[in-house]
Amino acid sequence: MAVHRSEPGHLMRRAAAAAVLGLALTLSPVAVAAAHAAQPAPAAGQPADFNGDGFDDLAVGTPFEDLGGVLDAGAVNVLYGSPAGLATDGAQLWTPDSPGVPGTAGQAGGFGSALAAGDFDADGFGDLAIGIQGVPVGGVTVGAVLVLYGSARGLTAGGAQLWTPDSPGVPGNSQSEDSFGAALAAGDLNGDRTADLAAGAPNGDVGAAFDAGDVIVLYGAQAAGLTTTGAQLWSQDSPGVPGTAELNDGFGHALATGDVNGDGIADLAVGASLESVGAVTNAGAVNLLLGSAAGLTGDGSQVVTQDSPGVPGAAEPFDQLGFDVALGDADGDGFADLAAGVVAEDVGTVVDAGAVQVLYGSAAGLITAGAQVFTQDSPGVPDQAEVDDTFGFSVALGDADGDGDADLAAGTIGESVGNAGAAGAVAVLPGSASGLTAAGSRLLTQNSPGVPGTAEIGDRLGFRATVGDFDGDGLDDAAAGAWTEAVGSIAQAGAVNVLYGSAAGLTGSGGQLFTQDSPGVPGAAEPNDLFGGFLAADR
Repeated sequence: MAVHRSEPGHLMRRAAAAAVLGLALTLSPVAVAAAHAAQPAPAAGQPADFNGDGFDDLAVGTPFEDLGGVLDAGAVNVLYGSPAGLATDGAQLWTPDSPGVPGTAGQAGGFGSALAAGDFDADGFGDLAIGIQGVPVGGVTVGAVLVLYGSARGLTAGGAQLWTPDSPGVPGNSQSEDSFGAALAAGDLNGDRTADLAAGAPNGDVGAAFDAGDVIVLYGAQAAGLTTTGAQLWSQDSPGVPGTAELNDGFGHALATGDVNGDGIADLAVGASLESVGAVTNAGAVNLLLGSAAGLTGDGSQVVTQDSPGVPGAAEPFDQLGFDVALGDADGDGFADLAAGVVAEDVGTVVDAGAVQVLYGSAAGLITAGAQVFTQDSPGVPDQAEVDDTFGFSVALGDADGDGDADLAAGTIGESVGNAGAAGAVAVLPGSASGLTAAGSRLLTQNSPGVPGTAEIGDRLGFRATVGDFDGDGLDDAAAGAWTEAVGSIAQAGAVNVLYGSAAGLTGSGGQLFTQDSPGVPGAAEPNDLFGGFLAADR
């Protein structure tokens, strides 16, 4: 893949997993930070319904979109839901140069490199947080987060906010290439029925620990939206948080919200995918911070590794547990459960085949009773573990079959489909009263019946996965990015496949394929845009 020199730093932090990706990139030490705003606590009810019409909408990041003469400025497309599913009526294209967007027009980089949806002002319309990775502040290039607010007309620039660690009242301070906003998640972390925003900075320095990573939390307020009142800065050196901030941990690389302990307040899962476990380099970890009426707290917080007692598997070099994280209720007991990608897990002698670690929620938080690890060699899981499959590259939880148990969608971007190497796939594992199960699991590719498109070399379907009810039928649907999909002769322009829920779960029936050359989608497919690299639709 051709890469411009201006490519945002946080997207390049993956020397440890370069072989996993199989991408022709010059990569730095931490993996690609892609936020996934996972299913929030049932009490939070955070919509991705930007226009309040009862149908979830989809935001699609295109972080390497060129804007005039500015390379890799980035953009975000928004597609609105309808009774027929996602439609291009009213579709929008947001860029750093869009009228009313705060900041310096044309100087942003990586606009759309993370996305999260939530109702930050409690007006009933979903709002959108957009990560940006190239904002000049005080002579250095830092990360930032733009917030666009929803309305009956959809997202607007009215009242838009631009946040950096140097914004008045935000804890911490901007550091060069800190990657603030490289991961985003929204959820009601203090139980006031208004969404709050967590923004990861996995390249943030914590004291002398370079790139240890941290997370900034901004709280929402009715009518006012996000404010700095009660804002917090979290790292592995924060009081009560287990672990220690160390060089290149990448704490904040992935984020998800959900009500793990069933108290009606969302909790925050934080991936630290390059955390070393003892002497095991880059094995990875996931921290859980609990929500409370006062906001997130270190009290009762937890850390999970593959060497934690009762957790199946073993911490091994470069496994990268926590590369992506999702929270959702897979067993229907009212407690959110954790799915965490272990993107470079070796399966036997099969290098970088990938895995998904699952721990279940309870009144005591995450517990190891019933904990699971799934690979493509697990009994009943379709296909088989192969070198560089990267099963679990992305993870999402949503109830696609309407049985009250969340199902797992796991992106497998290195999956070969026939002779098409790294065409990519999405594995679907149903939820049940006993948790996730391989019974009835499926592997969906662009060659599966009804799925639009064709599996081609290097498409990397499943780079991101997210869920939302785009057609309003009460069943969750899934969107999966194929960020290096060629559009005609346009290399790596990118695409998004949309798969709809049914009584049988996710299906190719009625599936859709969107690119920036699809009729009605604003913008144009161009080489190396990587449309579909980042998505937000979670409810």
